[in-house]
Amino acid sequence: VEVQRGPIDVEAVVDSVHRHDAGAVVLFLGTVRSDPGVQALDYEVYRPMALKQMEEIAVLAKKKFGALEISIVHRLGRIAVGRPSVAIAVSAAHRAEAFAACEWAMNEVKRVVPIWKAEK
Repeated sequence: VEVQRGPIDVEAVVDSVHRHDAGAVVLFLGTVRSDPGVQALDYEVYRPMALKQMEEIAVLAKKKFGALEISIVHRLGRIAVGRPSVAIAVSAAHRAEAFAACEWAMNEVKRVVPIWKAEK
């Protein structure tokens, strides 16, 4: 898990969950969408709590869905329209578990991780 100012290295996120016993790797990229008047989003975080909660989400996703590995990376600072703000990759033996774990993890990140955004 990581929160960072620089661009997300999508290939590194996917590589971080790769295992030979995984039949599926699912990647979710959350991007800044073009809404009227929005040119970018500014993200802020309470880093110690965010990392702790993201780690807990990863552990729970493994237990709850049988995920093998999970990686969660969120960007901070100003992010332009069309650029990724969050990446979640999950590996599992089968695709159903990988998709379910990835969707659940993203919902949990939005629900409990102290990351705030403001439109610019």
